[in-house]
Amino acid sequence: MRASYAESEHDLDIIDPPEIHANGSNGKRSASTGAMLRLSLWVSLAAWIANFDNGYTGTVLIMPSYRRAFGTCTELMNPMTNELVEHCSLTPLQQSLISLNYMFIGIGGGISGITGRYTGRRGAIQIGCILAIIGAAGMLGTGGRGNGSFLHYMLCRCISAIGIGQLISASVTYGSECIDASKRGISLALYNVGLAMGNVAAGAVCAGTAQLEPRNNWQWKTPILCQIPMGIILGAGILMFPESPRWILNNDETREEEARKAFSILYRIPADSPEITAQIEDIKTHIKEERAAAASTSWLEIYNSGQIRRTLASALIMIGLSITGIQFVQPYATTFLKGVGISNPYLINVIIGLCILAGSFIGPLVVEYGGRRFAILIGYTSMAACMLVLSSVNTALGSDNEIAKMVVVILLCFWAFIFGGTIAPSAGLASVEMHSVALRTYGQANTIIFYGLFSFGATFWTPYMLDPDHGNMGPNVGYFYAGVTVVIAVLVFLLVPETATLSLEQIDDLFYSGIRPWRTSRASNIEMTRQSAREKDQEMAK
Repeated sequence: MRASYAESEHDLDIIDPPEIHANGSNGKRSASTGAMLRLSLWVSLAAWIANFDNGYTGTVLIMPSYRRAFGTCTELMNPMTNELVEHCSLTPLQQSLISLNYMFIGIGGGISGITGRYTGRRGAIQIGCILAIIGAAGMLGTGGRGNGSFLHYMLCRCISAIGIGQLISASVTYGSECIDASKRGISLALYNVGLAMGNVAAGAVCAGTAQLEPRNNWQWKTPILCQIPMGIILGAGILMFPESPRWILNNDETREEEARKAFSILYRIPADSPEITAQIEDIKTHIKEERAAAASTSWLEIYNSGQIRRTLASALIMIGLSITGIQFVQPYATTFLKGVGISNPYLINVIIGLCILAGSFIGPLVVEYGGRRFAILIGYTSMAACMLVLSSVNTALGSDNEIAKMVVVILLCFWAFIFGGTIAPSAGLASVEMHSVALRTYGQANTIIFYGLFSFGATFWTPYMLDPDHGNMGPNVGYFYAGVTVVIAVLVFLLVPETATLSLEQIDDLFYSGIRPWRTSRASNIEMTRQSAREKDQEMAK
């Protein structure tokens, strides 16, 4: 078995030289951490692609070339020069229709439940990359002034969105299943850094291309083009890493040797080590327990009485992510800032993205050492306060007041930093941890469907809330999001338990124990982990 472990190191070319393992337990620990961090960074490319897509989608709406390509153009008299100038505009419906993207992200997440079961986590990620690339290539071919161009653009966006839904669902699940519990919080929170960097990159690219000539379609096509090489890199590069050992065992328990090899690569210890043997036995035990009441695993099991609490908790976490403001701040920040009279909305949009990125660097520490539940609750409380103060100041001073405009920018930046440091790193991680081992593929696919549906709603209603001829809410939109955020925070307090420091199998035990979510904490989880370790040591001693 030691020889096969060495061969797997050579074949995959992601393992450090063998001498690392000769440095004792500290060397092994650092090697394992390095392997898992590399896997996490690679998987975070999926987050980069997803959020880059989300970031540029709303920003291009105010670009002259995009409006000219898909909007209605008329000639108006310029009162300053008395010359006729072309004015192009999009209807609120056209602006809202970009929210269809999230409907198809939900569909993609649902499909990943099927592709993930039969092709594995890596296969689902590759299928997502292929669809995202096809959709992006199709969008590059649109933009003419002929009839149906916007329809063709939207059809290609929907194809891309199905791929991105696959990436979101499969990549988070793959990462959570491959990373050791002691490193999962910090490693998977790096996924949030990928999200933030995707948003910043989208804002920066759009700020740059906005300087192109207003009739140049590469103003809005350049961000789309950027997604193609990233999809190729992720889809091809994921083959450098092993398939999820938990998926291998859940799919076919006779493939234990393959699962051992995967654990060996990930943990950087021999495949026949006691640690891997104990891990595999623990996984097998939990899979058998999950299947004891049914002959096979199906979608319906996530809604039965033993699983519905976990399914709802996971869905709630991602629903909160979608409707508490990020679908307003990310896609429509430039539209909102331009509407309230902020000069250079492209630059401010990049700054907001940088604030999310800055928060993402402290996010892993908050999530791992504060806990998932703690991060979500403190994040929502602070975000609600930012939105409430933003609207209150504008109500008191008037939206035309320069101080009020400055407050809008400052509080949006604070909101973005808090979101990046708390909600963004904890939501994806906590939602996937809610599901049982045997039902994680179906459970997370179900969660992504809910995320897509609610993101669709949040993105669809925003243009109507901001449009002068409809909602015309302006800065008062903060009152709405403050109220929604408070409601979500209360539901999280009542329904979502703390899962920090627990292995995926220990999380199963936590739910089976019947402990109320508000009675769980990181400290109690640490004690549970220590107790479990003592019991395993006693069993091995026998």
